[in-house]
Amino acid sequence: MAFSHSTHTTARGFTYSYVHISPQLPNTQYLLFLHGFPSTSYHWRHQISFFEAKGYGVIAPDLLGFGETSRPTELEMYKGEDMATDIVEILTSEGVEMVVGVAHDWGCFLLSRLANYHPEHFSAYAYIDHGYMPPGRSLTAAAVQHINKSVEEKLGFSILGYFLLFDEEDAPKLLNEHSDSVESLYFTADEEITKKYKGALGGLRSWLTEGRTVQLPYLTSEDHKHYEDAFSKEKGGYGAAINWYRSSLRNINEEDERKIATAAHALTRPTLLIASTNVITAAMNIPEQMRPFVPDLTVEQVAGGHWLQLEKPDEHVIDVCDADLDLDRVHRREAAHYPVCSDSHAHTPMILEWEIRNSTDIYRIRNVSDRAGTAGSEHP
Repeated sequence: MAFSHSTHTTARGFTYSYVHISPQLPNTQYLLFLHGFPSTSYHWRHQISFFEAKGYGVIAPDLLGFGETSRPTELEMYKGEDMATDIVEILTSEGVEMVVGVAHDWGCFLLSRLANYHPEHFSAYAYIDHGYMPPGRSLTAAAVQHINKSVEEKLGFSILGYFLLFDEEDAPKLLNEHSDSVESLYFTADEEITKKYKGALGGLRSWLTEGRTVQLPYLTSEDHKHYEDAFSKEKGGYGAAINWYRSSLRNINEEDERKIATAAHALTRPTLLIASTNVITAAMNIPEQMRPFVPDLTVEQVAGGHWLQLEKPDEHVIDVCDADLDLDRVHRREAAHYPVCSDSHAHTPMILEWEIRNSTDIYRIRNVSDRAGTAGSEHP
């Protein structure tokens, strides 16, 4: 399931590789897919195929430091404002004025900055297993240590110990020498392994140096081949990509984000959060963190791990994205036309769709399944 890639060289001199599929129907929306770590645009292939078949347009870049896109090693190149500008340049080069932004993992950080700096290009947002990240709330080293301590006191385990490894001098070498172990730990849905080797301080280093691996039943042999190539030593391994972590740990965006107007901190478009039951993100209670900044928020809970778009693409993520963010209906509408959504039902595996009640223009959730949803189980 391979897609041809286009390229664009930005004003900063970086060449981005991206999937570009034009809409097949008039007045049809584009979707912008932003991946995380360790990933590339390839991991959106199920969603790209689904929406392409329905006639929608797609832009799905390999983000800076990943895949076939430029891989600068200088930390300053990974500022949120600059990378957001890179993405807007790609949209402009393709004549794309408006998109629905769909993001996962570190892509959620980039979608957040796009929402702050360039909201005029977005009709809706979808965050998968991570949420909107307001300006001034970077996961610095001090913040990570505080979160780990707080969660451990409440739940008996920490959740972000792995973050701190990325700021250590030997991190690139360690990851490059144990790439199979990196893939295995990052893509596992095993909660106990995740808590012991990602959440716990020092756990990631132990996992890598011991060369541990675990079975990943939802990944195919082609998935493994793509991963090996994307993070091969010949392409620079993980050296550039870990700057997404380091930029946060070292708070390089602090000065830029301080300049963002307070009014721009709020998301004024319909926003969907698809939350898994992954132990790390569940412990962070992302919906409650988002609500002060996102008045029009819908939360969908899916039983599964962090990589929902790979683990359960047909059963959940595609249906929820296609239904809750009814793309034809949000096309080119202005933020003022979106009142706060009054209903939210978490369910598994319910299919929902948005409907507009005649001229009232108020969004409600309508259940199109025979089963009733269960309210109040939102997370993470």
